[in-house]
Amino acid sequence: MSVLIVDDEERDRLWLKGLLTSRLEGPLTIYEACDGQEAVDAAMKYKPQLVFLDIKMPKLSGIKAAEQILSRLPETGVVILSNFSDEVYVRQLWKVVPANGVFGYVLKNASDDQVAEAAKAVLSGDCWIHPGIARVIQRTQNRATNLTAAEYEALVCIALGLTDHEIANRLYLTEKAVQSRLKALYAKLGIPGRGESPDVDFNQRCRAVYLSNRRGLINQSELEEWESRLLASRTTAK
Repeated sequence: MSVLIVDDEERDRLWLKGLLTSRLEGPLTIYEACDGQEAVDAAMKYKPQLVFLDIKMPKLSGIKAAEQILSRLPETGVVILSNFSDEVYVRQLWKVVPANGVFGYVLKNASDDQVAEAAKAVLSGDCWIHPGIARVIQRTQNRATNLTAAEYEALVCIALGLTDHEIANRLYLTEKAVQSRLKALYAKLGIPGRGESPDVDFNQRCRAVYLSNRRGLINQSELEEWESRLLASRTTAK
């Protein structure tokens, strides 16, 4: 059996290597990589049965590395081992894992037993989710709270400070369509409409950004990536 461990921190790689060596049965070959691009290259070369990926790494994030690996080696088991329980990462991972694929999501504060359990589960064809993000998973699968791609796009745009008019221009929508997306977004975030709350009347856009940040739907790196993408698409259109 072979395992690829990918983390830009040597300390974490050494810890995980020792743990897996002691907890997994049978002959074990362990490969290492220290960034996302090395992860993809090593996976293509060695075709490991299991890949452990950190999320935040140079060159390619763990999610993007997982996407490339799974697109070429769909049978590979992937375990995300990260400090981050942000919903945005769970949403991204859900998109890149094949429908019949298996994966694990383990927080770095997990016990050694939990990490070993996740590895064994994924190797046996099951998914393993850290208890600390189980609620996040449930929320992403609940139609009443999970944002559609269109609603998420609207959220990112208002977080970047774009007006309805500018959002419409960049996404090739009417302003009425933008406002419809925002209305649905506010409803899923539990933000009352103007004049609906007897206690306090929030600025809905600001409240949506605040709640989304607290919920882990958006973060700085995600917004920077979206800003670059939107600017690029607008420049191309011109």
